[in-house]
Amino acid sequence: MKTVRDLSKELAVSVPQVRSVADSVKNMYFFKRLKKGQKTRLLRCPKAPLAKIQRAINARILSRLPLPRTMHGWRRGGSPKSYAIVHVGHQVEINYDIRDFFPSVSAGRVFDFWQSIGYDRETAVLLTRLTTCDNQLPLGTPTSPSLGNQVLRNLNHRIGRLSRLHRLSYGNYADEIALSGRVRAVRLRGLVLRIIEQEGFTVNADKIKVRYRHERQELAGIVINRKPSLGRVHYRSLRAIIHNCVKHGPEGQNRERVPLFREHLRGRISYLHHVNPSLGKNLLREFEKIQWP
Repeated sequence: MKTVRDLSKELAVSVPQVRSVADSVKNMYFFKRLKKGQKTRLLRCPKAPLAKIQRAINARILSRLPLPRTMHGWRRGGSPKSYAIVHVGHQVEINYDIRDFFPSVSAGRVFDFWQSIGYDRETAVLLTRLTTCDNQLPLGTPTSPSLGNQVLRNLNHRIGRLSRLHRLSYGNYADEIALSGRVRAVRLRGLVLRIIEQEGFTVNADKIKVRYRHERQELAGIVINRKPSLGRVHYRSLRAIIHNCVKHGPEGQNRERVPLFREHLRGRISYLHHVNPSLGKNLLREFEKIQWP
């Protein structure tokens, strides 16, 4: 079993410093409110001494742990596109959304994880204190996304095994879960829900979506009916903005007063190019014709 001294070597942080930050961890956060749509989330942002240790935990321990290929969020190489592309062109797509994922992961569950990868009790307690706040995974820290993936691994394994048994495509992107395949996949909707609940999570009942081929099928903002795309409305809106910038100049096209409009527009085109290279290439060619002041 790995000890506090072993942890100190892994993080390149002295034992007294690790203990000192862990002992005063309650005073190591400042709070911010983030409004997303109609929902307001509380961010628990670590102050510099704690953030430094959390970044080391993430880089030197968590990021080195293996993850299954079906997990696409909160990891290097994963993206909304890699999550969505395996579901393109299927008869039906079923989508689940875990409610309040980070707050639902308790400190006890994080402690069990640290012990499961080889830390003794004392060190697991220290690591839990360094990576949780108010008995939950804090939203806004460097370690919570990676810890979230590790906590989801057993859920991923169980649903993945079920999907293979029934020859379905499966994946998760952070706290969003998707299965797709033939129409009979709908029969498994209740069973998948029970598995999620058995793993200690709650699903937003109004966010369980079943979409058939004749409907708009969408995952993580990507339309997947025939090929990955951002949808006609998004593409036509972006194309119109670029066309007007070329024809009339960009000064009057920033109607939402987005700061750094040029970079913002370039970023939208880059994301479109990532999802659908041919459409993105066309818009990039038009973007380069814009006469910027």
